[in-house]
Amino acid sequence: MHRNTFPPIASHLRRALIAAGLALPMAAVASPAGDALRRLQSDDWITRDTSLADLGISEPVVLSNSDAHQDFYLPVPRGVPIADATLNFDARYTKDEPGRTNLVLWADGVPLAAQNIADGNGPVLRNLPLEQRLRSTGFLRLGVDWQSEIALRRCESNRATANALTISPQTRLSYRYDASAIGNLDDAWSTLPGKPVLLVSDTKLDQQAYDSAWRMGVAMQRAGKRVDVKAFPAVGDEIDTRALQVPAGLAQAPVFAAVAGKERHKLASAAEIGALLVLGAPAVTGDVVIASPALRAKLNAALDALQTELASDPDAADAFKSWRQARAPLAGADMAAKEVRLAPMGRLSVIAVAPDAGAQAAGVFNAAWRRILVSRQVQVQTATPPQSFQGDGVRLSALGGAPDSFDVVARGDWNVNFPLASVSSDGRMPDELVIDLAAAPGASSTRPVASVFWNGILLGAKQLDADGRPERLTARVPGYALGVNNAVRVSVQRQPVSVDCNEIPQGYPVSVLPTSHVKPGQPQPDGTFTGLLPLLAGNPQVLVPDSYLANAPTSLKQLIGIATASGVSATRAELAVSPAGQAAKPARTFLAMELPLEGAKPKVRVSDQKQLQVAGRSATWLDISGLSGLSTAEVVSSGGQDGVLWHALGPQSGKLDTPFVLNRGDIAVIAANGPVAWIDSTNPDASKPPGAGESAFFEWRRYISWSVPALSFGLLVLVLVLILALRVTRRKNKGNG
Repeated sequence: MHRNTFPPIASHLRRALIAAGLALPMAAVASPAGDALRRLQSDDWITRDTSLADLGISEPVVLSNSDAHQDFYLPVPRGVPIADATLNFDARYTKDEPGRTNLVLWADGVPLAAQNIADGNGPVLRNLPLEQRLRSTGFLRLGVDWQSEIALRRCESNRATANALTISPQTRLSYRYDASAIGNLDDAWSTLPGKPVLLVSDTKLDQQAYDSAWRMGVAMQRAGKRVDVKAFPAVGDEIDTRALQVPAGLAQAPVFAAVAGKERHKLASAAEIGALLVLGAPAVTGDVVIASPALRAKLNAALDALQTELASDPDAADAFKSWRQARAPLAGADMAAKEVRLAPMGRLSVIAVAPDAGAQAAGVFNAAWRRILVSRQVQVQTATPPQSFQGDGVRLSALGGAPDSFDVVARGDWNVNFPLASVSSDGRMPDELVIDLAAAPGASSTRPVASVFWNGILLGAKQLDADGRPERLTARVPGYALGVNNAVRVSVQRQPVSVDCNEIPQGYPVSVLPTSHVKPGQPQPDGTFTGLLPLLAGNPQVLVPDSYLANAPTSLKQLIGIATASGVSATRAELAVSPAGQAAKPARTFLAMELPLEGAKPKVRVSDQKQLQVAGRSATWLDISGLSGLSTAEVVSSGGQDGVLWHALGPQSGKLDTPFVLNRGDIAVIAANGPVAWIDSTNPDASKPPGAGESAFFEWRRYISWSVPALSFGLLVLVLVLILALRVTRRKNKGNG
């Protein structure tokens, strides 16, 4: 029996020893570099940092009322848990009025922190951790309550005090999220940072790639982003490597050691570019990528060179092959025609756009279609914004306006925010705002007042009957009120009632009804930017010199900025490239970038980007040199077509960092943060500073311009009819005689 049992045991031992022997060589060939590459391949966590300044809040927000509240909506990945989230609240307080003053911070309606404010002045700096959970809205709502107890009786109204909280635009939210959880294009678009990077293959592009790049830039800019354009680096470029972290296992490899531990590094080989891709350096990736064949060739060159550098370490070479297949699919094959794809690129996931799919991608990422992008890859043959203006126009409820009622004690506000692109289509712009309200009766006999604001400009107001029935308030939307992003606010004010403070004033409901809408207006070209906005939103031409394609990152930033400002359609416009020195002849409404135009007589002349001249009716208004960092835009006519002509002025000029809309006059001088001077050469008072020509007559001059000739013609016809009637009467009288 003993002889029968030992052999199986010995057999198992022999097999175990053989397996262990086979494992020893495998362990022997493993390398630190290979292990580091495998860890990088499995690491999908992305760090994001979003400040209020990134959201366009460039000025401090001040809370000074005795009971003030402010909400901020900070974007986060929708439906994806965020980890290590920290709110860095940066503010200062001023407390000169006696009484208890408190600050309370909220996150999505949950209190985060409360602080009693001492007398005097001082900073409020709080680093507050946030719970790890997903947010289906795509936003974290930061609430700030500023409460000053200033011995008011409960029946008295809230008022401004000498106690104030000033919230810095540097207040920020930092967090990490798992990029592998972003499963579709819609979610990827919603997770774009406040300053996304548009990556192109090189400083010199072909017309097709350039065309797609400017369209995607405009689409992002109109979604509230501030786009930066970068070219994929080449050998000899100097890049910023301060944020670069090299794992210990790769630090011994010469190609990785060459790019580590420096603030800036000049690229010496294609292999170093491949190393930067592996490490996820910002210089070699973006958020939206124009995936042209030229970019694919540069990716392959960098990755092939790195593969050669790692050939002496078989384990690292095998690990890199696996990393390349998983993390660089854009290097594997050209994208299909009209394709838009969510793809890994190094450590990030990017929205890759085929070079012929710019117009289609810009259209499908429009708010009307974006929510259907529930897959990682689509091919878009056609995608244009739907004809929004059907019948009475676009309902505010379709733009995000909530139809819920709200109680008003003394004052209540209803708000809706939307981009200009969502209310402009088919060459038409907002012309009239119609607000339908219903207000319940209150305790006071004084009727409540409803006021309507567009981007902070009062458009109209009305005393409400407040009998619970729908009431309508109609206001015209002037061109100067339009912005890239628009905010409509309906403010309802009641007269609170409290006899000798024996009663506490109560709120009574008001509702902005879902039938409220924006009505369109027909294009009315009048020689101003405002008159051209509807036409540029239709089917315009974008005219650029061929030199723009040779300096793509810089010229794309300029074109994206001015195309956004002038309302050019990113889906319907046609890009036309003109040879240097050749005058362009527009075929329809146009935006021209630093081009001579056939038959045009511009009032603004920029000579060698140095000297600026502005011609008036009978004399020169301005002749100056030495300016820098500026650009000019002007309404001109060429070949019977109206359009906008743009010129850069001075060295390193033409930067357009802040989105804006050209909505005044016909000439603008523009700095990086927007227009600094407006001129309307058709208005006699336009030579005065901005704001001079905005009288009631100025606003209605386009109507008067045609109504005066019409009235004159009508009077002439009437006089002729009277003369004929008088002659007929005289003839009859003679006949009777």
